[in-house]
Amino acid sequence: MSTIKNQAISGVFWSLLQNVGGKGITFLVTLLLARLLTPSAFGLIGMLAVVIQLSQVMVNAGFSQALIQRKEVSNEDYSSVFFLNLMVSIFLYTLLFFGAPYIADFYHQPQLIDLTRVLTLIFVINAFSFVQEAKLTRELKFKKLMMINLPSTIAGGVISIIMAFMGFGVWSIVALQISTRILYALQIWLYARWRPQLLMQWDRLKELFSFGGKIMLSSMIQAVYQNIYLIVLGRYFAVTSVGYYQNANNLVQTPSATISGAISKVSFSVFSSIQDDNEGLRSGYKKIVQQLMFWLCPAFVFAAILAEPLFEFLFTAKWLPAVPYFQVLCVVGILFPLNAFNLNMVNVKGRSDLYLKLEIIKKLIITVGVIICIPFGIKALLYFQAFNSVLSYIINSFYSGRFISYGLFSQLKDITPIVLLTISTGFLIFLVNQFLTVDSNVIRLTIGLFTGYSTYWIAAYLTKLAPFLDFTNLVRNRLVKS
Repeated sequence: MSTIKNQAISGVFWSLLQNVGGKGITFLVTLLLARLLTPSAFGLIGMLAVVIQLSQVMVNAGFSQALIQRKEVSNEDYSSVFFLNLMVSIFLYTLLFFGAPYIADFYHQPQLIDLTRVLTLIFVINAFSFVQEAKLTRELKFKKLMMINLPSTIAGGVISIIMAFMGFGVWSIVALQISTRILYALQIWLYARWRPQLLMQWDRLKELFSFGGKIMLSSMIQAVYQNIYLIVLGRYFAVTSVGYYQNANNLVQTPSATISGAISKVSFSVFSSIQDDNEGLRSGYKKIVQQLMFWLCPAFVFAAILAEPLFEFLFTAKWLPAVPYFQVLCVVGILFPLNAFNLNMVNVKGRSDLYLKLEIIKKLIITVGVIICIPFGIKALLYFQAFNSVLSYIINSFYSGRFISYGLFSQLKDITPIVLLTISTGFLIFLVNQFLTVDSNVIRLTIGLFTGYSTYWIAAYLTKLAPFLDFTNLVRNRLVKS
């Protein structure tokens, strides 16, 4: 158990560093691009998000998760998955190359023809790195993945910023994604030290697909519905609205999805190895949920209260119409890691069939809700998205309670002190911000955040909040060992 614990701590550290570092660099690059480009440029890329994500899921077909979850994996398994991924990626790229005019007609944006044909090259590029990444993840070599990811992200960012300064517009965003993935694929081939054998064993693929196929179907559904608001906004509203939503959502997803994604990747690998130890799963899951909420909840509440100076400072005044989008989406950001971890527990238990059923039920709810909200405008869609996140959490947590006896009420009991402390501290920031008469966004943000976080940390110390004590003990132990 101690070995697993050490692997988990080390894995979380390096995976978190990879995700926070990579997403942090991408965020800074996107921030600079937002200052240089128009909201409509981001809107055009946002319209293609569902096509990119859906096709990526189809290329991978859930095999990466299946390779990680499987107790024993042979080189024949890796090789078979590699060549299948490559063939599917080429097929999908060909399909979308000729289907690009239909995508452009759907959104009434002729520019999307060329954008689709270039951006979807990423499918073929990524097919060269899926298996190597799964192999390194399975082996818990997150440090090596971090060393591959960060240089690729930095180089891709530099290329895109140079292109933006040179006046390439929306193509600067395309360059960011294409160049980053090319550099990542080249490095992972160099450092992973694995080469595929020229073979495909269909019986092995069939075994892997029995688990991965259900993940693929649920991930396809997830890809569509993660981007359903972008699809609806692009189809029925102005392209600038898509841009506002895209950047507001990115600002929410960068901290939430990055941190929870890093820990999910590690916890899925580690927890799968102790999937029959319910007590160990419950204990580990409880600590992860508390830590996530301790850091993310105040970050989103404080950012929502200070959203106007925050957006003007980061993106310039042309992005201020995105502030209401961001404030509502902060609710989604807070609940995102809770939803992700409750679903992760279903996969840890090997119940990918149940994972698929849950996704179908929740997506049917979204479909009905979105159809009802379209006539009432963008704000109605945003409020429904926040409401649906709450509803999804209730549904997802039911099964964590069923599998490891850590359901909705147990989770709420553990996170309620964090939420109450965040709300009271946030109200203090609101009052301070209302009485400030200065026009400087930097001063307003500095005073607001200093007031909020200093009060939050002092209160956490005085009340001996569990995640605060866990964090300080972890830091103290690290310092003693060093």
